[in-house]
Amino acid sequence: MEPRDIVQAAIEAYHDHDLDRCLGYYARDVVVKDADGNVLMDGADAVRARYARSMTEHPNLHYDIPNRIALGDFVIDEERVTGFARTGGPDLVRAVLVYRFAGELIREILVLS
Repeated sequence: MEPRDIVQAAIEAYHDHDLDRCLGYYARDVVVKDADGNVLMDGADAVRARYARSMTEHPNLHYDIPNRIALGDFVIDEERVTGFARTGGPDLVRAVLVYRFAGELIREILVLS
């Protein structure tokens, strides 16, 4: 699978609330950082805990990807996230995510929002 396909498969698994399948696309040592370089999640166990909580607290969360760029080991997604409003959050959250790959696994995610 190409990196762009792996990102899409991970998003679809998240939408299906299939945490094991979703995390199967992530490296064990995956790191998620914000735009300032602060580590938001360090390792697959941290991602699992965060995603499990999010799936429970926001069961209707949905990621639309109007634009995706793939270049080598990088995939850049424009995300439009809905599903927070029911729990008092905004109707729409927009962000850009930069995925970096190690082989066929997501190794790093940079969240720009």
